[in-house]
Amino acid sequence: MSGGTRTARIAWIVFAALVVFVLWLAVASAASGIAFFYSVPVGLAAWWFGSRVGLLAALGCLALYAIGSAIHPVPDFALAAAIRTAFLVGAALLAAALAGRLRTLEHSAEELEAIRSALTPAAIPELPGVDAGAAFVPSELGVSGDFYLLTNGPDGSAIAVVGDVVGHGPRAARLATFVRARLAAFAAGTSDPAELLRLVNTALAERPDRNQELVSAICVRMHPEEETVCWARAGHPPPLRLPDLQELSADGTTFLLGAEAGLELENTESSIAGSEGLVVYTDGATDVRRGKEMLGLEGLTKVLAPLSGLAARVMVSETERSILAWADRPIRDDLCLVVLKPKHG
Repeated sequence: MSGGTRTARIAWIVFAALVVFVLWLAVASAASGIAFFYSVPVGLAAWWFGSRVGLLAALGCLALYAIGSAIHPVPDFALAAAIRTAFLVGAALLAAALAGRLRTLEHSAEELEAIRSALTPAAIPELPGVDAGAAFVPSELGVSGDFYLLTNGPDGSAIAVVGDVVGHGPRAARLATFVRARLAAFAAGTSDPAELLRLVNTALAERPDRNQELVSAICVRMHPEEETVCWARAGHPPPLRLPDLQELSADGTTFLLGAEAGLELENTESSIAGSEGLVVYTDGATDVRRGKEMLGLEGLTKVLAPLSGLAARVMVSETERSILAWADRPIRDDLCLVVLKPKHG
């Protein structure tokens, strides 16, 4: 017997026992107007089995009340019956509505947890010649639209993508999952950052349910045998270079992915000779607040500066801890941050 069948059988047994108990009270007690007791099986029936069974239970309890009133006559029977009808039917509908709402919330919570798991890989893949670390902290809303991807390119390079869907809530999270999945698939065929973002932009434009779905993103390619990184961005902050934490450049389009079908994107080559690596992030890492003060880019660089010499995974972990410790309230946007460092020697 399945768990659902067993639970339903137990519910029916409890419900039947309550009906028998109420019947006994209605017949044996002179106070046959015990509407409160009637509401117990009615409410449970509606909660467990839905409004239809709840209404049938309400009618059954009204019949019991009529039988009890026939055995022990009560004054103003019609008025009392009308009051009890309204009470019991209302109890059935309210219980069914609350149960339905609870099931909807439980389903939404399960969906958000599944989306969150999809947006936060269990482990960072091995990237030959590159030390990588990533931090992802969902907002107090559960999860919004930030995501990251770390993967190997077909030419032996490391590919890192960080993105942020415009908006919050389940819709933004579902779109983030869609974009991340497409990026992972496209990265198996090309390591070109601009091409990857163009392919995602096309995929967004071709979605049948497209409705102003906008995404900011940055894609970085780091090859262990090269002293330059190649990157492209669409409406996203540029990378920060370690250890000086300066933005590489302001190159890249300010248009978001999904804004137009033929979005023009170009790669930027930046030297990392003598550098300790790069940091890419979403605005959730700069928009955290303490009172009326916002951390901002300057605050983020102050957090990162003393940590820049650490291994990538330790660095992102300490950065996450420091940012959350600085904030005096739950964060209202996802926090996403990725560090890439070339392995020397």
